Parts: sequence; C-alpha cells; structure tokens
Amino acid sequence: MAFYTAFAVAATIVYLTVPAAYTPVWAAIGLSSAGAVLLGVRMHRPAHRWPWYVLAGALLTFTAGDTYYSVLVQYLDATVPFPSPSDAFYLLTYPLLALGLYGLARYRWAGHDLPALLDALLLTAGLALPVWVFLVQPLTRTENMTWVQRAVSLAYPLGDVLVLLLLARLVAAGPGARGNRSLQLLLVGTLALLGVDVTYGILRLNGAWEAGTALDVGWIVFHAAWALAALHPSMAELTALRPREPSLLPARPRLVMLGLATLSAPVVLLHEALSGGTRDGAAIAAFSGLMFLLVLLRLGGMVVAHRTAVAREQTLRTATAALVAAQRPQDIEAACDRAVSTLFGPDAAHASALVPAVPDAGPDSWPAATRVVSVADLGPAAAARLRGLDTALACPMVPPDRPPGGDLPGLLVAAGPLKRLTEIRGPLESLAAHAGLAMERIGLREEISRRESEAYFRTLVSNASDVILIVDDDNTVRYASPSARAVFGGTEPTGSVLPDLVGRRDRERARQALDALRAEGAPETHDHWWVTRDSGRTEVEVRCSDLRGDPTVAGIVVTLRDVTEQRQLEQELTQRAFHDALTGLPNRTLLLERVERALLRGRREPALTCLLFIDLDDFKMVNDTLGHPAGDLLLMAVGERLSGTLRRTDTAARLGGDEFAVLMEDAREPVDAELLAAQILQTLSRPVRLLEDSVSVSASVGVATALDSANADELLQHADLALYAAKAAGKRQWRRFRPPLHDRVVRRHELQERMDAIVGNGGFALRYQPVVDLATEEVVGFEALLRWPDDPRGTVPTEQFVALAEETGQIASLGAWVLRNAAAGAARLQATTSGPAPYISVNVSARQFREADFLDQVRAALDTPGLRPGSLQLELTETVLMRRDKQIDAVVQRVKDLGVRIAVDDFGTGFSGLRYLREFPVDVLKIDKSYVDDITVDTRQFALVEGIVRIARTLGLDVIAEGIETPEQWALLTSMDCRFGQGFLFARPLVPDQAAALLDGPAPGRRP
Repeated sequence: MAFYTAFAVAATIVYLTVPAAYTPVWAAIGLSSAGAVLLGVRMHRPAHRWPWYVLAGALLTFTAGDTYYSVLVQYLDATVPFPSPSDAFYLLTYPLLALGLYGLARYRWAGHDLPALLDALLLTAGLALPVWVFLVQPLTRTENMTWVQRAVSLAYPLGDVLVLLLLARLVAAGPGARGNRSLQLLLVGTLALLGVDVTYGILRLNGAWEAGTALDVGWIVFHAAWALAALHPSMAELTALRPREPSLLPARPRLVMLGLATLSAPVVLLHEALSGGTRDGAAIAAFSGLMFLLVLLRLGGMVVAHRTAVAREQTLRTATAALVAAQRPQDIEAACDRAVSTLFGPDAAHASALVPAVPDAGPDSWPAATRVVSVADLGPAAAARLRGLDTALACPMVPPDRPPGGDLPGLLVAAGPLKRLTEIRGPLESLAAHAGLAMERIGLREEISRRESEAYFRTLVSNASDVILIVDDDNTVRYASPSARAVFGGTEPTGSVLPDLVGRRDRERARQALDALRAEGAPETHDHWWVTRDSGRTEVEVRCSDLRGDPTVAGIVVTLRDVTEQRQLEQELTQRAFHDALTGLPNRTLLLERVERALLRGRREPALTCLLFIDLDDFKMVNDTLGHPAGDLLLMAVGERLSGTLRRTDTAARLGGDEFAVLMEDAREPVDAELLAAQILQTLSRPVRLLEDSVSVSASVGVATALDSANADELLQHADLALYAAKAAGKRQWRRFRPPLHDRVVRRHELQERMDAIVGNGGFALRYQPVVDLATEEVVGFEALLRWPDDPRGTVPTEQFVALAEETGQIASLGAWVLRNAAAGAARLQATTSGPAPYISVNVSARQFREADFLDQVRAALDTPGLRPGSLQLELTETVLMRRDKQIDAVVQRVKDLGVRIAVDDFGTGFSGLRYLREFPVDVLKIDKSYVDDITVDTRQFALVEGIVRIARTLGLDVIAEGIETPEQWALLTSMDCRFGQGFLFARPLVPDQAAALLDGPAPGRRP
C-alpha cells in the first residue's frame, strides 16, 4: 500500500506537470489500479473472489476508455466524436462496478436486510435528486444534441447513481465505514468518481470542459482508492458473512446522513424558488414522495425490530434467571433449550444442544468464535441430539470480552434454517455466554467444595486427637497422624511394628486381631489395648478397618482413641451417681440397692434388716442464722460422726437436705436398732465447731425393721413414719415403727384436707387477747390469734394446724388472711370505744415476711377504713431478725416508714443474740411465757427476767410479759417496771363482741 501510494502521488505530479506524458501516465495509473486489485485478491484470499475480479475488470474498461480517448487526441490529433468507443468503455465500467459491489454486499450478510436497503435507497434518492435537477434535466432540454448523445450523457450520471446505490447498500449492511478500512477506501473512491462525473457533466453541458486539468485528479483518486481498498487486509472481510441483528435506530453518523438526504428536496426547491421560479416541481414532488414512503417503511421496520428485540430480551432475561438458579449441567441445558425454542418460534424446525469441550470430530475443528457449521462436523453424538438437521450455529460459551486462551466450557449449538440462525445470532451468543458463566459457576462450586472437603479432612486428620495408622501386611506402620506422638509418649510409630508398641499383655492379642482381620475379611474389628509409655500406661479404644482394596490407602487402617480419662470419668460419674457429693456417703439410689440385697439375704440367713431415718432438728435455723456454708460444714460433720459410729457392715447414707439414713444388715433383735438409734442421738448431741461458732445440734430418728415390712418400699415408708412420730414427740428422740403410726399418718392426711378446704373458703376464726398496762390495768391493745373454726368433727389445736401449714407452704396465704382480717377487726374495736384507741398486734411467720408482696399486704391493711394511724404492730420471731441480709434490712425499714411498730415475739427461745436489738429498729420485746412461769419460785429466773427488762428499758424498748396467770407474777413484773403484760389472769382470747365489751367495762385483772 505504501509503494502504491507513492507511485500514485508521483504519477499524479507527472500527469499534471508534463503534458507530453499524459497518455502513458494515465494508462499506467489505470493498469496499476487493476493490477493492485488482482494482487490484493491473491495476497488476502477472500472467501469469494469474483466480485473483486469484476471490480478489476471495471477499472480496466475505465482505463481502456481513457487510453483510447487520449491516444486519439494526443497522438493522432483527431477529433473525438460524441459518442465514441471510449464512451462505450466508460459506460461499461458502471455495470461492472455495480455488479462487483452487488457481489460484495451479497456475501456480506445473510438473508434480506430491509432496513439497510431502505437506508441505501434514502441516501441514493437524496443525492439523485440534485443530479436529476441540475444535470439530467438540463441534458433533456438541450436542443443541439441527438437522442444518442442525450442518452449517453444521461447514462453517466445514472451510472454514478447506480454505483452509489450499491455502495450505500454495502455500507449499510456491514458494521459501517468505521469498521472496515477497505470499505472506507471504496467509499472515498466512489464519492470521488461521483463528484468528478457530475462536475464533468455540468462543465460539458456548458462547453467549458478541458482534458488534462486538475479535475482529472478526482479520477486518479478513484483509481488509487479502489486499488488501496483491495491491497488492505480488511478486503477479505467484505465477502465474509457478517450477520447482524436489526437495529432499533441507525448509528449517529448514518442518522445524520439520512437526515441530510431527506432535506435535499426542500433545498433544491428553495434554490429554484430563489433563482426565479420553480421549474422542476414534478421531479421534486416525485422524489419527495419516494423519500417519504421510504421513511415510513424505515419507521415501520424499526417498530417491528423493537418488538422483536423486546421479546428476545425477555427471553434472555428468563433464561438468565433460570441459569442463575441452575444447580446441575442438566438444568443449564434445559434452560438453554427453552430459550432457543422461544427465539426460533413455533414455525421453524430447530434443535439445540450443549456440546462438551472436546467434540467427537477432534479439537482441530473446534470453532474459536461463533460461526455456521455443519452438524456432521460436530460428531455423531451431537448430530443425534440435533434431530438430523444439517446446518447449525456454534456459539462458544464464553463472554465476548474474555481474552483468548484458556479452557473452553463448550458450545451452545442451535440447528435450524440458516436465515433464522443469522437473525438470532446475537441472542444466541449472549445466551451461550451466560450458559458458559453458569457452567463455570457450577464447576467452580464443585471445585471449591472438593477442595474444601479435602482441606477439611486434611485438617481433621492433622488435628484430630484420635490416632490414625496405616499398617502394611507385615504389621509395619506406614503412616501415623501427628497425634500419634502424644499417645505413644513422643515415639514416632512410623516404621515400627504395631504389636510391639502396645503393652506386653496385649501384644499377642493385637497381632491375632490384625491377622484375623486379613484372613476372615471382616470389614472392621473393635478392641481395647494398653499402650506403655514413660509416664505410665494409656488405655486406647481400637478400631481396625481393612482398606487394602482401596488404592488410595492399600492397607489396614487402625484408629486409636485415648480413653484413659474417659474411663476415669466413668468411674467418677459412677461414684457421683451412687454417692452424695457433699458428704461422700452413699445416696438414696445406692441405699435402696443395698436395702434390696439385704432383704434378699435376710430371707436366706438368720439376719434382721433394720433401717434408721435421721433428720436434724431445726437445721434450717442454722442456714438462716449462720449461712449455708456453715450448714454444709454441719452436714459434713454429721456424716463423719455417723460413719464413725457405725460398724463396717452398716451403711450410712445421705438422702438429701438434712436427712440421713442408716442400714443395719445383721441385727439379731429389733432392740439392736433401738440401741443404735440412741447411740446416734448421743453422738450427734455433742457441739459442733463451725467456723467461728460452736453449734449444738440434735436429731430425730425413726426406726423400722424387716419384721414389720414386706419389701423395701414398706421398710422405707415405715422408717419415715417412725421419724415423723419422733418429730411429733418433741424432737431429739427416736421412735420405732408401730402399726398405730400408720393410723396417725392417715389422720394427718385428713387434717390437711380439712385445712385446705378451710383455707380455700376463709373459714378460720380470729380471737383477740388483750394487752394490759400492768400499772393502770387498762387495755392498751390486742394480739390477734388464729383459731380453728367450729367443726362437728372436732377442734384442732393451733400448734398442730400451724405446724402443718408451715410444712405444706400454706402459712404465707394464711398469714395474709390474718393480717387483713385483724386490721378490719381492730378498726371495728376502735370505733366502739371513746377512750384511747387500742392497737392490734399480728404475728408474721418468717416465710410470709420474705414474700415479694409482703409490703403490699401491710399497705392494704393500713388502708383499712377506720383503722387509726400507728395502731398496727407486727410480731416477728428471733429467727427472722438473726439472719442479716440487705433484703431483710430493707423490708424492716420500709415497714417502719409506714408507721408500723415491730415487736420481737417469744424473746429468749431461739438462738438468742442481743446484737440485733441494737441494729434493728425494734419497738417491743415480748418475754416468752417459759420465763414468766417460774419467776415466783426461782430467783435466777427472776433475775434473768429483770435483766431483760432493764436491757429493754436501756435500749428504749417496751416490754410485754406473756403468760401471766397469777397475781404474784403480776406483782413481781410490776416491781421490775415491766409495763405491759398479757395472759389468762386478765382474759382469755376473746371474740370481737367480748373484746368490745371489755373496752367499755372495768379493768380485766385484779390486784393481788
């Protein structure tokens, strides 16, 4: 191309500057252009060559016409007639150019591209109108020309228009002038030819044309451009099949050209109007109508193309969604098949398939880009899947922007009519690219899964605590996991004989197990071996699997698991399952097992089985006053004392809480168990040192023997009944089961049912015992006392049902009922007297005091209508106040803030400590009746009571003496300055009416 360009420039200079060389230079230019076309065909080997041969012939005819004309003028000095043979050569050039361009356009696309044809017609019509108006029409009006001359003159511009039409068709069918340099050169040459021909026609029409001028450069450009177009490598693409999808809108340059072409008629009309009148209105109207019709056809084609594009886009979206959700290659193929069927439509025979990356025909025939192939070239397997169709479009399943190289996932092959294949080539390429991505995604997922699995199992084996060994046929360890060193005491087992690594006693058994596994063909065996190492012995659980048939293993796989700690844990769990964690004594489960065995042995041998139930008295008080750590120490001390008291054949057990049991298996008589019970009581009665305090503990014991029991359940039940009898007898005692005990338990159950019914309907009664000022004999208050209601089945003592309520947990609800009704009764009593209002004192149990809604109960009582402020007093036992914690402190303080007085009931009967009298906001001390009973006969008791009164007076507390029954007790208490008292001397507990009468009557007591 460079050499030819230099030659063309030099020839042009010589042509313009040396007139004598006009003819040979012109012939050289023409012949060289035709030769260049032929050389380009030989060099670049286009798929279809005949269109270029025809173009070369056109250049030769054009050159022949020029040479004939130049020889006549320059060398023969002859006048060339018009028309002449040279005109014949010239006119022959245009059909040849048109035929060659037609051939290029024919092979450049498949099928009928109506939009490109319409664009070419629009451009041609836009340029043909000026040619017709300014060149053809004047020629038709010229009078001094024959019809032959006029016809030849008209043929030149019409030939130019024909060439322009076919060139525009070629440009419109391909990717455009920007996409192919050879096509650009053809376009330049054709425009140069058109421009020179039009100019030549106008000059000749006006008689001003002259050969050898600069106007001839246009024809030289025509020859040079077409020669360079053939020499450029892109010339081979002009006859290569380039199917393309219908575009919704033309490209911007083409759109500008089409717009300018449609404006040619208004411009020509305007020019004629400004030039003195419209002369060619009919031609302008005809061309305008033609272009209008072409534009309408073009718009209609755009609408159809838009609908087709929308449908195909929807098809691709649906297919893409299915491909994204695909989990298997079969899902991908099914999604592609549905999409291809939609793209082809129901009226065309078609088939599709995903061909693997290695086709049957071999990799040499594998297409690297989308192209039309013969189905037979894809192999018999693919041909069978494509239903015997002949032609297919093979689309590589790779994105178009992916760089070349790498593995090819495969081909999406769609078989069907060639025309239909070319129309849907773009969507098929896009579908193939998405299918390839889906294939790669599935492959990557499988590869990642495989690698993760390999890494997972590799990490498992490397970090597993179990030892994995691979043993050859001679029992040599070929492979050992990293954990083997820890099991074998730092010794590397690889290369050693496996039976030599285990303990001496297990070596032969290990060897036999391996031999039996190989001989018998069992899948696996299970055993336990001991492995000897420097720090001791290790017990391992062994599993042997025969994987000699697996090529990746080819040996016996032996898995060893260190179970030394597991066996120790099993022993420890067994110990915990049958022994108490705190005291180490057998628990209930082990005790029951031993009781069963003892009873069975007792049936065979002359031995008596006895069972003792032991319960610590007031153990809860120790927890409440000294804390749970002290309680645990006490339980441990009790367990040690029980174990030290018993014989080796006896069993001491802890049943839970503060309950213990003793199994005596070889007693001769029941009295032996009774003696043991007495000995236990004596042993447990000794003080126990707990932390900084010394505590005296007592117990109650229930004794049962096999003489009164048929089985173990009855023996336990009878021992429990005996323990209950000992508790009911006043604690610190033992009782042996007697049949009447069962009757008492039945009565207790009946009593509980009766109490449940009374608590449910609020049927209890309140009695009011007056509190008297010992000096003035005036009633200052009442203590509310709970009584069993009138019942035909008999009255139940208060101590009995209160104790039962404590055991069953009903004491809290019962106490709330007492507080509520006592406040209401006090309000009624205060309303009946005109004197000072008496207060009401209510006993509060420890459990009720700790209830979450206790303060709400107190507030509700204080809100009782008619109850005067400051007239409610709560009586608490020492047990509540001795246990110091933030909750008790807060509740006591809030009760005081509500204006309620606090009294300590039964002072001196519990774990007495005077510390709380100073630390708690106590208002009243109530001296227990047991202190008042003997003050008239025991001087020490008198001194003790007097000391309590003085301490209370010093602390600013009021004192109430309980249980005053004689005038002498009254007198002594008065002499001690004990201000208040209550007892049968003044009045027994009264019903509300009696209490109201007492307030209005004389003083209830009498002076001694």
